[in-house]
Amino acid sequence: MHLLVGNPTAQSGRNRERIDRARELLDMHALAHDFMATLPGGATVGAVTQAARTGRYSTIVAMGGDGTFREVAAGILDSGEACVLGMLPTGTANDQGRSFGMSAAPEALDRNVATLAARYIVPLDGGRLTPLGAPAGTAPTWFFDSAGWGLSARVLRWRNEDRAVVGQIPLLRELYRDKFVYAGAVLQAFLASYVQDQDFDCDVETPSGTHRIEGITDLIVKNTRYYAGAWVFDESASPEDGLMELVPLRGRNELIARAVLAHEEVPVFAEELPEGFQLSEIVRAPWFRLRLRERGVPVEAQVDGEEHAPGNDWQIEVVRHALQLIVPELGGED
Repeated sequence: MHLLVGNPTAQSGRNRERIDRARELLDMHALAHDFMATLPGGATVGAVTQAARTGRYSTIVAMGGDGTFREVAAGILDSGEACVLGMLPTGTANDQGRSFGMSAAPEALDRNVATLAARYIVPLDGGRLTPLGAPAGTAPTWFFDSAGWGLSARVLRWRNEDRAVVGQIPLLRELYRDKFVYAGAVLQAFLASYVQDQDFDCDVETPSGTHRIEGITDLIVKNTRYYAGAWVFDESASPEDGLMELVPLRGRNELIARAVLAHEEVPVFAEELPEGFQLSEIVRAPWFRLRLRERGVPVEAQVDGEEHAPGNDWQIEVVRHALQLIVPELGGED
């Protein structure tokens, strides 16, 4: 039995049509299922946990973006049950789907449901993010795509603020979709960096030792292959090797260099960078201790594409093969 979890009100209610179509396709593939609507304020995690503990479901399917994927995956893990995770991507960035060869385009829905029916399963690592110094009883946050501090989190906050304003204007709401809101927030953050470099330092501890990275504008801990839907920072990265990649970005020059070098549609190679320019080292480890050093401006945080409460002292533990995930057998988007 499958449980399909999705948000019928997403994309101004248009997602309801996609959910209805997904349910028709599940029936066509003889995949018996129930439906659960996502809940606001992170309550989806608990609802999925309760559903998994009923023993009714062998597979729970996240239909949505990377945030929905995180909530459903966290709910499965919190339940302690051996439910398999499936996905029907519909999000803007779609890091999880793209990393395993699944498109979020509406026309890919038939193919994605067929993937669920084929049931090819691979392991997926999970990350446990714990704010150290937090009140007693504060639970760690699961993440599966990325956690980030600095510019990426600021972009998300501005995107959400813009989207809230846009949502009050019916005509503009229809024209100004999530991708355009996100692009506007990126531009806003990029332009703001020319006025004030909101950088910070970080003491990074891993099993191999501790070192300080200075002058960071963005710090990303990555699990799956894609970032922001189009960038691949480390071609050798694997989502099931028990390691995650820490990617520091120092200032506008490295942001631009990483954006160009890692973008799948921009064929620029390292030897074409300005002479003497060096990218920051990407650190791979099974756990990280991060101590952020502010430079007058609080360092904002994000987890799997959603805003997270800020903090300056963090522990990240990689849980190898935390989940079993259904993906296309051959991978690679068409």
